[in-house]
Amino acid sequence: HSRGAGEEAQRRPRPPGGAARAKGKAMTFSLIGRCARTGMFGVAITTSSICVASRCPWARAGVGAVSTQNVTDPSIGPRAFDLMAQGRSASEALREVIAANKYPEYRQVTIIDREGRTAHHSGAKVLGTGAVAEGQDCLAAGNLLRNRDVPAAMVHEFAEDLKLHLAERLLRGLE
Repeated sequence: HSRGAGEEAQRRPRPPGGAARAKGKAMTFSLIGRCARTGMFGVAITTSSICVASRCPWARAGVGAVSTQNVTDPSIGPRAFDLMAQGRSASEALREVIAANKYPEYRQVTIIDREGRTAHHSGAKVLGTGAVAEGQDCLAAGNLLRNRDVPAAMVHEFAEDLKLHLAERLLRGLE
């Protein structure tokens, strides 16, 4: 049976977030990293939610990187950067941002500072199975995960070849 042009146009498009789907289950996971050699920061994230880049990944040269996910609050990244630019560590900035946040129980936040120090928060009401894994100059987190091993696998891939450009290492972590 062949499809006509009308039938082809009526087929449902693939759901967004291809890499974020595992056997039909939507997942959200992110990886923040720092290149110790260049001082560069970056964030890679995948999810089934649209417009993720407008509210979840944050990086500021010379300061750090932040990823916010689950029920996101776009003010978290800039607030954390302002605190770190004033000399606070990743954990100090995270503590202050979460303490001032209206709904911290719904937030999943990861931060890395200019020294490579990391901090994370996963609220009690983060959706589904959540997990976090820390590595040298990186931090991975996820929610609605198929299994709790996803962030650890991301950290492993990020650290596999330190000679690669930071962007390549982040993308390999998502694969």
